[in-house]
Amino acid sequence: MRGLLTVVSLVTMSVVVSAQLRAPNAAGASAGHHIFRVKDVDAANRFWAALGAEPTALATIKLTKIPGVLLFISGPRGNAPATALPGNHGTTVEFLTFKVKDLKASLAKWKDAGIEPMKEYTETTLLGPDDIQVRISEDRALPTPIAADGLVMNVASAAEVSAWYAKWFGAAISRRGSDTIGDIPGARIVFRETRDAIAPMRGHSLGLLGFEVTDLEGFVKRYQEAGGTFDGNGTIARAQAANLAVIQLTDPWGTSIEVSQGLAAAK
Repeated sequence: MRGLLTVVSLVTMSVVVSAQLRAPNAAGASAGHHIFRVKDVDAANRFWAALGAEPTALATIKLTKIPGVLLFISGPRGNAPATALPGNHGTTVEFLTFKVKDLKASLAKWKDAGIEPMKEYTETTLLGPDDIQVRISEDRALPTPIAADGLVMNVASAAEVSAWYAKWFGAAISRRGSDTIGDIPGARIVFRETRDAIAPMRGHSLGLLGFEVTDLEGFVKRYQEAGGTFDGNGTIARAQAANLAVIQLTDPWGTSIEVSQGLAAAK
């Protein structure tokens, strides 16, 4: 999966985006970015723009930002055919979640743009291009029209998966009804248990979840000492001009993750 490590290798200038990322927790971690691989970049950008996202750029790479998160949207590489990948339904990440200040007004605006909630769900859920499921809730105290909230994970054991995210990203674990919640600055992860088969993220249009850390080298050292392995050649990719470093891993249940250091300093 093409991730931020590929994007930053193209950078020959300083980062000029503003993701409004949250301050890190005591473990030095926050949520940073989502990476998509889509059939039609323009269609994906139109969808996110209709939701209230704003375009920005990193050198010649077009990006999208919503308060609290960066979205990296990439299309087919080189001469590869424009092929749609399966969406995130049934994978380890069932929904990306966002909050809006005024749900009624947002729904009216989205309807004018041809976007209406999915009828399969009682909670407000939108289906974006490449079958990305986006769940929306209302927060009247929100200072912006829309902001990142987090994600809903499909898990066989909420206790086991939430403990892993608490250990490596400092998620603060709590219970809400039947759900286990893991709070990381910038992302409220709902670990929702299911008996259904759960597919890994690899090969799907939602390709990577991003987490920002304050000490990437320290994170890599601790993870390897605990027996963890990284994807690819297992080394940190760096873009010196952007003061940005990233590495990718897959959690034990198939969630593809990119860990970065440097996005928090983006302006």
